[in-house]
Amino acid sequence: MARSNLSLTRLFALLGRELTETELRERLFRTKVEVDAYQGTEVTVEVMADRLDLLDEGGLAWELQGARGEATGLPVAELQPPLPQVEARVNASVDPLRSELAMAVVVAPEGSAGLDAGLLEEVVRYQELLHASLGRGRQSASLGLYPLDRLRPPFHYAMEPMGQVRFVPLGGTGELGAEEFYRTHPMAAKYGALGHRETSCLTLRDDDRTVLSLPPVLNAAGAGEIAPGGRRVLLEATGTRRSRTREMVGYMLVPFLARGWKAHPVPVHGPQGTVDGTEVLAPRRVPVAASALTTLLGSRLTSTEIEHALLSSRLGVERPSGTLMALVPPWRADILASVDLAEEVAIARGYATFTPILPPSTTMGRRRPERRFEQRVGSVMLGMGYQELNTQVLLSGPSLGRFHPLEESLALRNPISQEYSHVRSVLRASLLDALARNTGSGYPQQVFEVGPVLTRDPKAETGSRTETHLALVDAGEGAGFARAAAVADRLFSLLGFEAPREPTEVLGAVPGRAARLRIAGETIALLGEVHPSVLGELHLQVPVCWVEMDLTKLERLGGLQHVGRDGEARP
Repeated sequence: MARSNLSLTRLFALLGRELTETELRERLFRTKVEVDAYQGTEVTVEVMADRLDLLDEGGLAWELQGARGEATGLPVAELQPPLPQVEARVNASVDPLRSELAMAVVVAPEGSAGLDAGLLEEVVRYQELLHASLGRGRQSASLGLYPLDRLRPPFHYAMEPMGQVRFVPLGGTGELGAEEFYRTHPMAAKYGALGHRETSCLTLRDDDRTVLSLPPVLNAAGAGEIAPGGRRVLLEATGTRRSRTREMVGYMLVPFLARGWKAHPVPVHGPQGTVDGTEVLAPRRVPVAASALTTLLGSRLTSTEIEHALLSSRLGVERPSGTLMALVPPWRADILASVDLAEEVAIARGYATFTPILPPSTTMGRRRPERRFEQRVGSVMLGMGYQELNTQVLLSGPSLGRFHPLEESLALRNPISQEYSHVRSVLRASLLDALARNTGSGYPQQVFEVGPVLTRDPKAETGSRTETHLALVDAGEGAGFARAAAVADRLFSLLGFEAPREPTEVLGAVPGRAARLRIAGETIALLGEVHPSVLGELHLQVPVCWVEMDLTKLERLGGLQHVGRDGEARP
């Protein structure tokens, strides 16, 4: 889940009233938002990856208004016309590297002070969240914001020889040539490979040839620098796919439109023709198939009930020729078909309002022996005083790479976020991530999980195989190799096994303070003490040890015979 720190002051200003922590949690209980921490004037929320609009105060305010029945339907219904002469031209030279460009202009309401410091801070924070999630660390798309009143349209997006490009980088004081910038600047070291090829680089200029930015690396000072007081802001996204750049601009509209700004499309002329820009701003129309909703929800709803639920979800509704049609705003990229609308209806009405239906079956079914074994192993862990967690199967590369070589792990080809770019191959990486998110809690912290991991297997049809592991971590004073060894010995004893311990070296563990346990020549478990450098990266200030056991192998070695139906070990 994506996380964001939101200002309660700004959120309550949009709502028009304050909410207590209890009220806020209750209002969000049925949505895809979970309150993680509530401290002073800030709240930390965790949001499902398909609702990135809720990572901003404006999007969350719209959601709360709909949930409370204070406002329904599309938050913004009026589509503004393009501004005179504001358009962009894309040169064919960008095609091999980053071919797509989408734009929009947002204009402050009449009589307002324009862009204030609070909105500017919110917009910059939200921009970086979108870069990390939807933009995949700027690889698939990136955003830029520019002060339109200081620029001269039309805008030009092209690949140029570096020797012809000079600009003052954002935050800098002196002019640099593109070659020196890409060779020395920290942002170029991080994102430079996405914006240049050999001796040429991507540029975005206005009609005076002023450099606005070197996409997707860094804006220019002045022309590429929005500041408090501005009344017209140009939003721009470059990327490798048109749909992704369109979605990035659509999400970036949220903080502005929630405060009454108006959005205007920007036509983009490219090698393949002209896009008028309205697709970035206009609501999409998705047919509402009542029969599909009945099948998916298990309950027959009237068209009036469906319409009310969709309006509460801050979607629009039309009835052309008597057909119910949902109007989906540009910041709801998750809604594509009736199955998505069924989920919106279920959330708006509340899952408890639907009568559960038992599927027709000749048998009631039962858990497989392997699942019963894993449940009983979990019961043993609870009996040893450990608390069970359920964590994500997907991890970021850095989180997994601390404990397992990334080249031996499975990476997603097109992840929604760099936070979820790899499938875990070791379970302890997930538990250590959980410890890092709970540094404010007291110690000791003793947690475990029984869950799936995926490893490479060239012989398998999919190139990988799924195994079930048990992992436990122990954090607090006195946690170390000796404690991990004692816990592992006790656990194997309770399960009715003897597993000799042998020293070994394990990634992420202190050298000389890790071991493996083997049965019948097979490595069944690894244990160790977490290296201080890893503790530092995770901001953990107490020792941590861990044990990880391969339950799939243990089952093959007769684990099912060693644990009875009551969960007790059998000789």
